[in-house]
Amino acid sequence: MDLAAPFQSIFPGVESAVLTVLTGSTKPRTGREVARLAGRSQAAAQIVLSRFVDQGLVLMEEAGRARIYTLNRDHIAAPSISGLANLRMAFFQRLRDEVFEFWRPHPVHVSVFGSAARGDGDLDSDVDIFLVRPASVEEDDGKWQGQVEALARNVFRWTGNHAGIAEASEGDLERLRRDRPAIVASLRADAVDIAGQPLRALLRRM
Repeated sequence: MDLAAPFQSIFPGVESAVLTVLTGSTKPRTGREVARLAGRSQAAAQIVLSRFVDQGLVLMEEAGRARIYTLNRDHIAAPSISGLANLRMAFFQRLRDEVFEFWRPHPVHVSVFGSAARGDGDLDSDVDIFLVRPASVEEDDGKWQGQVEALARNVFRWTGNHAGIAEASEGDLERLRRDRPAIVASLRADAVDIAGQPLRALLRRM
């Protein structure tokens, strides 16, 4: 699944790109703006906008010589459309529920980083997850590794994307601070906290 453009999962094409723009907009957009933000030609975007207006899904108003468009959030399809638009956040919530409900012991920290956190991945992107293992749990602990492997399988079932899981123990945090591998810069730049202690607090303590 393309977490950056969830509508592509249902109906790929110009319709998906236009809906992504309109659901993410807090103000009316001209047809030219919609086309530019959607990365489509103005002619193609206009055909889709006109069809959505005919269906009542999009509202159109005259604004001088321009026409402006907004998603009709009172339309009976609007909740479903908003749900699709928020699939990325729904995925984050499912991750959170997984580690809180089923993992024993709980991880010290879980975050998503990389393209899934930035929202600029695609169908082939891995979902990068960073875990911090409690100091009391050994790296080769069978129960812990079973949880990690189950999480990777679930990520694929939920999204169709493979999970790239990077793991460290509490005892590794000081080494990460000292050696500053590339993953630390990526985590600092775009990690989204999912569960446990906030990542940036952990990094500050390091």
